[in-house]
Amino acid sequence: MAELLVTFTEPTRSATGDLYYPRALGRVASDGLWEGWIEFTRAGDDELVTTKRETEQPNRADLLYWAQGLSQTYLEGALERALNPTPELQPAPEERVFVDSSPRSAAPGIGVVTPRVVLDPFLTYAEGENLLRGQLRALSRDHLHNIVEAYRFVDADDPDWGRVAPKEALVDRIVERVRDRFAASGTSRTISPEVSADEQVRD
Repeated sequence: MAELLVTFTEPTRSATGDLYYPRALGRVASDGLWEGWIEFTRAGDDELVTTKRETEQPNRADLLYWAQGLSQTYLEGALERALNPTPELQPAPEERVFVDSSPRSAAPGIGVVTPRVVLDPFLTYAEGENLLRGQLRALSRDHLHNIVEAYRFVDADDPDWGRVAPKEALVDRIVERVRDRFAASGTSRTISPEVSADEQVRD
């Protein structure tokens, strides 16, 4: 059963000028993790639109933390996705090129915990670079740092860069590295987490 996490008092305006009142909801998914999405009710006629799953967290507390941190900029992007969902493309097998959008895991035997991320930059970039940049700017610096660490966007010769870099520099680095990997793969359409870390394009 869905649980109401946060009701936002400030309405979100769509591209056509309509006002929608957002609410963040969540529930336990079939895999035992907590998934969250956003529901928008249009002012005046109560038309309801809902996003697909926006995030998946290991527990309710983390899901609530995600919901409480959503900015108006993020909600505007979510409303656009709810009103105009991106169709799932089905390219021919011979044209399929995969870009790994999952965080790179540590080598076997090394006890490293992958930072928790609230946004997949590759999935968002596939919808547009400006959308990615806008949603990154809506996140906190800690969330940006988690993305940089999880996807290893830090250069080997400067491993502490992500901890001290300003927020806008983190945004620029994420966009730059995602753009480079898409360019190297020759596609901006198909995302797959099935490619191993050794097959990824390394900067």
